[in-house]
Amino acid sequence: MSIGNRSSRSRLKALSVTIGVTVLGLLAAAALAHPAAAQTNTLTVAVDGDDGDPGSLSAPLRTLQRAVDLAEPGTVIQIRGGTYSPGTNVRVQKDGTASQPITMRAYNGEHVVIDGENMPNTPAPVGESYPRIERGAIHVGGDWWRFEGLEIINGPYGIFAIESSNNVYRDLVTRDNYETGLHIVLDSSDNQVVNLDSYGNRDPRKNGESADGLAIKQGSGSGNRVIGARLWNNADDGFDTWDFLSPIRVEDSVAWGNGFNRWGFPDWQGDGNGFKLGRGDADHLVSNSIAFDNAVGGFIDNGNTASLRLENNTAWRNGGSGFIFNRSASTLDRNLSLSNGGGVNLGSSGGSGNSWDIKGSWSDADLVGTSTSAITGARGADGSIRETDFLRPRDYANLGADFTGDGGGTGEPGRYEAEGPSASCDGTIDSNHPGYSGSGFCNTENTTGAAAQFTIDAAGAGTATLEIRFANGGSAARPASVEVNGAAVQSASFESTGAWANWSTNSLTVQLDSGANTIRLAATGSGGLPNIDYLDVHAS
Repeated sequence: MSIGNRSSRSRLKALSVTIGVTVLGLLAAAALAHPAAAQTNTLTVAVDGDDGDPGSLSAPLRTLQRAVDLAEPGTVIQIRGGTYSPGTNVRVQKDGTASQPITMRAYNGEHVVIDGENMPNTPAPVGESYPRIERGAIHVGGDWWRFEGLEIINGPYGIFAIESSNNVYRDLVTRDNYETGLHIVLDSSDNQVVNLDSYGNRDPRKNGESADGLAIKQGSGSGNRVIGARLWNNADDGFDTWDFLSPIRVEDSVAWGNGFNRWGFPDWQGDGNGFKLGRGDADHLVSNSIAFDNAVGGFIDNGNTASLRLENNTAWRNGGSGFIFNRSASTLDRNLSLSNGGGVNLGSSGGSGNSWDIKGSWSDADLVGTSTSAITGARGADGSIRETDFLRPRDYANLGADFTGDGGGTGEPGRYEAEGPSASCDGTIDSNHPGYSGSGFCNTENTTGAAAQFTIDAAGAGTATLEIRFANGGSAARPASVEVNGAAVQSASFESTGAWANWSTNSLTVQLDSGANTIRLAATGSGGLPNIDYLDVHAS
């Protein structure tokens, strides 16, 4: 087994494989323990099925709603290929569990289309509202669900998820809907959006004012994450976080062509930004992402007054400014902006290593390539955006977004920085104690359960040694639970190092799966974790 550093491509694959490995592993374990029950834990739906049938592969159900109504924690709803055109939306209003999520997915890679054209409010009358329960061709009000490999079109929203958490939206297409393609709203936490393609969504009801590719809006909840999304040709914005008051992580994503009136709507209201990160007060992070050819802005705080982080992003050929962060106190590092209609507008925001810090004038001649074909074309077999040198600067390897497959990582091979894009921290990324690696360290909240989490890649299954670099300036040890892919495997004790500037390492041995693995260190004491600098991973 070999351990590789996280590149822009591997980050896309990492969460996808983590999800797949976790779900398949749980199902396999259930099948071994209860083989008879496992057989009934799969429901099949087909266009020529019958809702009076048991939902087996040979006698499938006819409607998705019937399958949802029958589903229990651990159920897999597998949908045979074809177009499903229900007269009312599919309503998901029950929960799976952490150990037994409910999965709705295309069967064996077959092409499944859920067409909402026959549903009410497609479109709703101009200027009018309609009941929330009717929003979304798929309306999600449940927790611990997995939606995989589906195409949702012509709905009153594609997917509308309200007050729902711990859901995974993976390898989906949400296109040509009468509102936002995928919309998550109100109290929603720990949702993962992986490899979403969302385009052509429009809202004649509002003349383009609110149909985004992806929106996480008007609510709060920690742990929401977007990886590998492509959001294009939507009426309003590519991605919008209006009034969502908790940090969201966006990585390896692309937004283009948003905000143009492609439908001939009167009194056009579309905003036309690639990544719109406000209003409210939330420290969102966007890394290794590209906004190009949008009608107005590339990346914009939109009145968010918090401290956002923008790292290694590229804004190119947008109608207005590439980066507008004049309402926040944000940090922008190593971002590239060129050929936009306006310059950057940072106000009191700052940072370093950006194109405007390096030199005053940039042009397309400074780029390796400007062909959009790879990044806008078919995805790879694993669902990731194909590798491309699109918009890579010729002479600055660590500047801007990198989709070549060679960049995006930090540190040495096998090293995962706590402040890096493959990690998350239940607290803050600080730099007030010297001696750390990278650009900072994870300082968790002083509470039981506060965690530092890393997503790592392993070329094969086997034993690995984890070396955790930490500092504990307190007088007492700080204990933690070590979780691998959602299961607690051992405990660890981080002893006092005598001062917060004194760094030490704690070595552990764990079993990893081939592909992506999630390593989570969760405090079991009220003092939280020690300061975590990085995780080194070595094959045994």
